[in-house]
Amino acid sequence: MNPLVIVLVVVVILGVIALIAFNPMLKKREDAAIAVMRERFGENTRLVVDPRATAMGTEPEEAGGVRGMSVLAVNTEELFAVTWAGLHEWSLPRSAISRVESSADDPEAVQKATIIVAYATPDGEATASFRLKDPVPWLTELGYDWGPEGPPAD
Repeated sequence: MNPLVIVLVVVVILGVIALIAFNPMLKKREDAAIAVMRERFGENTRLVVDPRATAMGTEPEEAGGVRGMSVLAVNTEELFAVTWAGLHEWSLPRSAISRVESSADDPEAVQKATIIVAYATPDGEATASFRLKDPVPWLTELGYDWGPEGPPAD
């Protein structure tokens, strides 16, 4: 048998074993982040939640945003993210949000998109970015300008 094929098969097998081994660990981290979000918000006040959002940090970095896999939630008072690794928290009062944008030209037409939340800080304006599987409910809830047609139907 060709040595290249043997090496390729070994690499694939090791990759599958690594995925099987790390899956329970990642699930525990996700569950811990969800528990922090529930403790912070309670059961009845969450409006939109994504337990598998990718936090992409803030611009400028000093604005304190989080990076990595995160639980993202919003209620009537704040936008809140907690990372799976280290359970680092980031929150933003909704009153500080000045605008919401999307990386997609048509957020309805894509399966995943980044939302960019602009907000006021003592040093000026900052932005926080989150990659979401379904950006439409987030954009609608956070006040995205859908144009004259308005937000899409649920």
